[in-house]
Amino acid sequence: MILIRNQLHIAFFTAALAITISILLLTLLKRRTEKAQHRWFLFLLFIIAFNSLSQIFTAYFEITSSESIYNQYLLLLSQNTYFIFHTALCPALYNYVCSVTGKNRRRDFISGMLLQVPFFITEIIALSNPFTNWVFYYDSNNVFHRNTGEYFIYWAAIFYFVLAFFEILFSWKALTHRKSVALIYFFFIVFIGVWIQYKFINIRCELLAEALGMMGAMLAVENEDDRIDAGTRLYNRRAFQMDVHNMLVMNEHSTLVFVKILNANKLERIARSSNYDLLILSCAEFFKSLIPAYQIYHPTRETFVLICSKNESSLVEKLITTIENRFSNIWELNDSAIKLDANIFQMSIPGDLKNIDDIMYISDCIVPSSVANNNATIEWIMRRSDIEKAIRKNIANDGFEVYYQPTVYMKDFKLHGAEALIRMKDKELGYISPEEFIPIAEQIGMVEQIDDYVLREVCNFIKENIQTNNIIDCINVNLSVVQCLKPGFFKHITNIVDEYNIDHSMINFEITETVGAEDYDILATVAHKLKSVGFSISMDDYGTGYSNMEGIFSLDFNVIKIDKTLLWNAENHERGRIILNNTVKMIHDIGCEILVEGVETEKHVKMLQDLNVDYLQGYYFSKPIPKAQFIEYMQK
Repeated sequence: MILIRNQLHIAFFTAALAITISILLLTLLKRRTEKAQHRWFLFLLFIIAFNSLSQIFTAYFEITSSESIYNQYLLLLSQNTYFIFHTALCPALYNYVCSVTGKNRRRDFISGMLLQVPFFITEIIALSNPFTNWVFYYDSNNVFHRNTGEYFIYWAAIFYFVLAFFEILFSWKALTHRKSVALIYFFFIVFIGVWIQYKFINIRCELLAEALGMMGAMLAVENEDDRIDAGTRLYNRRAFQMDVHNMLVMNEHSTLVFVKILNANKLERIARSSNYDLLILSCAEFFKSLIPAYQIYHPTRETFVLICSKNESSLVEKLITTIENRFSNIWELNDSAIKLDANIFQMSIPGDLKNIDDIMYISDCIVPSSVANNNATIEWIMRRSDIEKAIRKNIANDGFEVYYQPTVYMKDFKLHGAEALIRMKDKELGYISPEEFIPIAEQIGMVEQIDDYVLREVCNFIKENIQTNNIIDCINVNLSVVQCLKPGFFKHITNIVDEYNIDHSMINFEITETVGAEDYDILATVAHKLKSVGFSISMDDYGTGYSNMEGIFSLDFNVIKIDKTLLWNAENHERGRIILNNTVKMIHDIGCEILVEGVETEKHVKMLQDLNVDYLQGYYFSKPIPKAQFIEYMQK
C-alpha cells in the first residue's frame, strides 16, 4: 500500500518538477530577470523545484528507509529540506504579488521588514526541527506524523496567502484584467491543492497545484512580449499606459523624464527610415546605460520616457544633465555625423500629472523646437491640451462665433463683401486666437467641423440679411485644403449651400494653397467643379511660404489675396515696393483680380491706388466684427 501511494506521489512531484523547470528555463531564456517582480517569480520557481525534488527523494526513502540507517538519515534530510524551503513559499508569493501591484515600491523599509516577522519565526522552527521535532517526526515504523510546529507554519502561510489575496483586491483597478484573473487563478489552484493535502495527508498534490498556478502566472503576468518594442527592447506605448495607470490608481509618487526628439520627422526623411531606426536604437542603448531597461519606455517614435521612483528623486537632475550633454553632441551613424535635437523635461506623479489622458497627451504631443526649456515645454503642452479640449467642447456646444471683416472696392471704397472669420471665446480660457486653435484643429482632425459650421453660419446670414437686398457681392469663406482633397467634398459642400437656397455666386471660397505637387490635380478638379456651379475661388495668403506660382496656374483663381506682409514690406523698403509692384502687374496680366489684406493707414491706401488693385481689406476700414455690428456696418 505504501509503495503504491508513494509511487503516485513521485508521479505528482515529478510532474510538478518538470512544469517548474520548463517555466524556469523559458523565463531565463527570455531574460526576464531585471525587475523585482521577475526575481520574486524566479525565487518561487526555485522553491517549488527544490520542494519537488526533495519530495521525490522523500517518497523514495519512505519506501527504502527500512533497508539501512543511511536511508533513514536521507529521509529526514529530504523532508527537513522540504519544510525549510516550503516555509518560504507563501511569504515569497506575497512579495511577488506586491511587486506586481507596485506595493513594494510604495511601502517603507520598516513596514516591509515587520511583515516578514512571521516568516522568520516559522523558518527558525523549520530549521530547528532536526533537534526539536516541532514540525514533524517519523515513528519507529517510519510513519510520518505532524507536530504543532507544522500547524503554526500553515497558519503563517494562511496569513501571507490572505494578505496577498487582499492586495490583489485592493489593487484590482490598477491591474489589467488579464493580470487580475491570472493571479486569482493562481490563488484558486494553490488553495485547492493545499486544502486537499491538508485534509488528506496521503494525497500530496500541493506542489503540482503550485506548479500549475505558476504556469498560469507565467503566461498572463510574466509574459511581456506584447509590452516590449521589438526593435529597442524597451517597454512600448501599451506598457507605458498600463504602468502609469497603475501608479496613478495606487497614488505612487514618481518622476517622469520625457525626451522628445524634435527633428525626428526631418531626420527620417533625410536619413531614410532604416537609418533612423538605428539612431533610435543608439538612443535606447544610451538610456539603458543610465538606468535599468524596465524603467525606460518608448511610447511614440520620437518620445522616450524614463520613470524614477520617489526614492530616486535625488538622481533626476543628474540624469537630465547627462542626457542633455549627450544630445548636445553628435551621434555617429554609418560614418555619418547626425545631430539629434531633443527637448528634455520632467513632470511628477501625482503632483503635475493627475490623470492618464494628460500623460498620454504629453507623450504623444509633438513639441516645436521653439519651446526650449522644461517650464516652457510643460506650459506649451498644457496650453495645447486645454485648447484641444476647448475645441472639442465648443464644437459640441456651438461655442464658436463667426465674425465678418469688410472688403471694399478700391475705386470708391464702397462695400464689396466680407471675409467670414471664426472666433472662439471659451468660458474657462477666454478668447483664443484662430492662429492658435486652427492649426490644432487641423492636427486633431476637427477643422472640417469648424469649416462646416462657418459655411452654415454664412449661408444663414446671407439668406436672412443679404440675398434680397443686394447690399454686397459675396462673403469669403475659408476652406481647408485637407477637406478639399477628401472624396465627396464637392457634393458635401454644395449640399450645405443648397440647404439654404442661396445663390452660389454669394460665396467666394478662399484656399490657402499648402498641397504637394501630387495633389494639384485633385485640388484643380475640385476648384473647377466649384466654379462650374457658380462659386468663386480665391487664393489666400499670396506672398507667404504657403503659395507658389504653380498654384496660380493650376487652380484658375478668380481673385488672388496678397498677404499683408508684402504690403508692409513695400511701405518700409524699396526692395519690398518693387516686389509688390511686380506681383500686382503679374497677377493682372494673367487676368485675376487682386485683394490686398492688412490695409491699416492712409499711406497704404495711396500706395495701392497707384497700383490699381481691385479690393482692400484691413483695419483702416474695419476690424473683424460680430454679425450684429456687420449688419449695422452694411446699413451705414
